[in-house]
Amino acid sequence: MSYLYRHSFENAEQSGEIEAYRESQKENIRCKNAIEKAIADNFDGYYLSDTAVRTALADFGYDRTMWVLAVSILNKNDDGRFSHENKEWARSVIPPYISQKEMREYCVDSHPAVLNGFIDEVRKEYSKLGLVGEKQCVHSDKPQDYERKLLILKPEILNEQFKSPINQYFYATGGFGCDPEKSGRKVFGQFLADGEKAHFYREDFCGVADYDQIPKWAVERLAQIEAPQMKIRIFQIDHDKDSNKLAFMNYDYAQAHGGVDSSIYRQIYGGTVNCKSLESVFALCNSDKTPPGYYGESMSVSNVIEVCEGKNKGFYFCNSVGFKPIDFDITRTDHNDMMKILVVENGKTPYKAEIRHDIHAMQSVVEGCIEPIYFEPKQDALVWCNDEFLLNNSEPNRMVGDCLVHGTFYVSGNCKNEYGEWDSCSLTDEQIEKYSKTFKNPIIALGKMEMADIEALCEVFEETEEPEITMS
Repeated sequence: MSYLYRHSFENAEQSGEIEAYRESQKENIRCKNAIEKAIADNFDGYYLSDTAVRTALADFGYDRTMWVLAVSILNKNDDGRFSHENKEWARSVIPPYISQKEMREYCVDSHPAVLNGFIDEVRKEYSKLGLVGEKQCVHSDKPQDYERKLLILKPEILNEQFKSPINQYFYATGGFGCDPEKSGRKVFGQFLADGEKAHFYREDFCGVADYDQIPKWAVERLAQIEAPQMKIRIFQIDHDKDSNKLAFMNYDYAQAHGGVDSSIYRQIYGGTVNCKSLESVFALCNSDKTPPGYYGESMSVSNVIEVCEGKNKGFYFCNSVGFKPIDFDITRTDHNDMMKILVVENGKTPYKAEIRHDIHAMQSVVEGCIEPIYFEPKQDALVWCNDEFLLNNSEPNRMVGDCLVHGTFYVSGNCKNEYGEWDSCSLTDEQIEKYSKTFKNPIIALGKMEMADIEALCEVFEETEEPEITMS
């Protein structure tokens, strides 16, 4: 669909956009002629076939079709054959600064009564999209700050193939446009459904979403986006190497018996957790919902946590009370058996994790017996899922090839070991980047939908490798 210019000729002159204005006017005239022909071809004197509406929308899309129809009503505003509802609608579509002269060029000249019925059908089809707007926003007498808020994009901002309410929810992270007091207009952030980063202008939004009205999938996705994150590794003492019996002993005891010896530790996990402190990591690893791939003892005194990023980056000894920063040589630990994988949880952005190359660790990721899915022609990577995901009420997660996988799964490398047998192995950095994009779009973001809706969404996401929602 070509670009619909929504401003006046005067604005186009001032902005140096005369060419865009003229091209849009030509397309509006073409749309006007197409509507007239569609009505003439599909009206038998008594009944207007719905083929007329489908034809116009297929060729020109909702935005331009509705623009031309709204203009046609405003040019004949005194005609009583147009309904009051359609006249009100037309005034909401066309801004007041568009002159009568400009609109007259592409005013549809079909019989007003038939045209009114045509408009009714177009509006009915548009309403089926379920798009949201100002009614779903928080109402305020003062301009609102948008930073760290869930916003609703205006429907007309979305290209035709993305006109869906799931694509209207946008989480703002910054930009001068967030602040109503600033002169800047850009708002940076990400789409709630798939995490795609983008920027828009402040005027492209209806406002801040009313959290009491957003769907369940949006509530869950929002909670995940706003949840704190820490990239960590966890090390525990290997009891077979613990000649000084340091396991479960505090820092002072370890210091009195030779110090914290990294050579007797082994790595049991590495990955991203929704925690904001070492204490919350401790609580997580002592819960019944340990991180996917965590395979070791419950976290206890003498364990070592590495914080891999941020201002608190470093190693911390789990003491009797609190955590003690320490020097720790990771190269001396037993970590050679760790395997780099990509974990894909429901509704979350895929993330890299490090798990032991052990069947129990692998099963802990998917919470059950693992089943491979061969999705790569070269077979150099595999998806591993719970082999009973259709029986255990897991929610839909991602499409893997032609298979809709439910529940958490992970991606590993696939290679031949020293015995010539195919075996799991670490993903390369290039593979992690590749599959992070492949499995970026979370179906679970829509919650418990009808399968027909899920399949429809999959078709939308499959249309392009990286969906980009831009100004139409």
